[in-house]
Amino acid sequence: MKRAKQKRVSIPRNPLVALVLFKKSGAHSKTEKALRREAHVAIRKKAHCVDE
Repeated sequence: MKRAKQKRVSIPRNPLVALVLFKKSGAHSKTEKALRREAHVAIRKKAHCVDE
């Protein structure tokens, strides 16, 4: 007869580490990569409009 599986006891979170992991939460803003891309796209659009 097989034994029943035992549930693993989860380790409590370290509150100091949780702050670092979830630092992005709160006021939401665009990432640096998104801002760079947005600027690049705007420049490309402006250059495309000048060509026409």
